[in-house]
Order: sequence, then structure tokens, then C-alpha cells
Amino acid sequence: MTRRLLLGYVAIVLVLAGSLAVPFGLVFAERQREQFAVALERDAVVLATVYEDALQKRVAVDPQAAFAYTERTGARVVVVDQDGISVVDTAGGEPQPFTNRPEIVTALSGGRFSGARFSQTLGADLFVGAVPVASGAHVYGAVRLTVLNREIEAQVRRMWLSLGAVVLVAVGATAVVAFVTARSITRPIAALRHKALRIADGDFSAGTSMGDAPPEVAELAATFDDMATRLETLLASQRAFVADASHQLRTPLTAVRLRLENLEAT
Repeated sequence: MTRRLLLGYVAIVLVLAGSLAVPFGLVFAERQREQFAVALERDAVVLATVYEDALQKRVAVDPQAAFAYTERTGARVVVVDQDGISVVDTAGGEPQPFTNRPEIVTALSGGRFSGARFSQTLGADLFVGAVPVASGAHVYGAVRLTVLNREIEAQVRRMWLSLGAVVLVAVGATAVVAFVTARSITRPIAALRHKALRIADGDFSAGTSMGDAPPEVAELAATFDDMATRLETLLASQRAFVADASHQLRTPLTAVRLRLENLEAT
């Protein structure tokens, strides 16, 4: 019985926790990705303002701001001119065309790009944010920020692990409470069973200890003890009656036996 109660409590908590934790985790993961995309795009806009003047005047670009951002966040920064040729690339290397990247094409067209895509060059998923470097309707280049998607997924994974830990703690606490509750029910019932066995052996002396039993079980035990007391009284009355009847029958029979012996003697 204890095991069934314990499994029942744990199953209920698992269902409730799962119905709450899974939707929350999915919403949280999506929210994290959206917030990261917004932050990446915002940072790209800030860097675009840094390089707007140099790209507009077609002068040498100072890469210090881009490298400082990469050192702080781990993101790769690429700044291209209006022809799509890189003028800053924190990954290093010589200037190269980026016109085959869809986010660069979008940014050079005056649009913004944010989201995840697969990089054929790296063979991995990237989270990308790209914005134009523009003044009014004139586009002078673009800024692209990229982060390996596994870093975002690592944050989401840590969130799932945290949720799992919370669920495990909840299940563990429920198991402890369920065990204590089940024992408070089954222990008095076991005591009643032991009392019944002792009564079957003729021992009416022991009462049933209830301890912290639920009120219903305590009431059952009190009724059982009252029944045992009445049964003991009835059995005692029966024994007294049998003893008295035996005595009452024994006296006349003894007198008859003595008379018969006297008759035999004469």
C-alpha cells in the first residue's frame, strides 16, 4: 500500500511538473533566441554608426572597435564596403568578397537580417545579425555579427538542466511527503492487524497505538478497541456462567453419588 501511494503521488507530480516545465522551457528557449537576435542586431547598429564616416569617405577603417567587441562577446565582426568586400574581419585574413552571403546581400540592399543559418564554410549553424551602414537612402557598406549557434543552444541546454533539477527536487520532496503520509496510514492499519491476530490468540490486553494516524483511521482503531473490550467482557461473562453452571450441576450429582454409595454399603 505504501508503494502504491508513493507511486501515485510521484506520478501526479511528474504529470503536473511536465505539463508546466515543458511549455515553459519551449517558450523560454524561443524567448532567449529572440532576445539574442535583438541584442545582436542592436550591437550591429552601434558598430555601423562607428564605421559610417570612414566608409562614406572611403578612408582606412580602424578595426579597434570591432576587435574590442569580439574580445568582449566572442562574436565575429565583418565590415564590408558597398561592393561587399571586407574591410574589417576579426577572424583575420585578407579582404574578400562576402556578396555570396544572404545577410550581406540583404544589408547592402538597405534591409536588416537576423536569425540562424547553416554556414557551408564552417560546417556549423550560425546566429547572424547584419545591418546596413547607411546615411539616409545611401548605403556605404554593411556590418555583420555572427555567433556559433551552439553557444545559444548551450544557454538553452543549461536552462533545461535547471528545469530538470527543479523537477527532480519537487519529485524528491513529494516522495518524502508521500512516504510519511503513507506510513501514517499504513502503520496504524498494521497495528490493527497485529491486534486482531492477538485477539484471535485470546489476548485482549493490548490497545492499538495510533500515534499520528489520520482521524478516520484513529476512529477505526478506537472502534476496534471498543469491540475488543466488549468481546473480552462477553467472553468473561460466558466463562463465569459456565463455571457457575458447572458448580451448580456438580453439587446435586455429588449428593446422588453419595446416596448410591450408601445404598451399596447396606
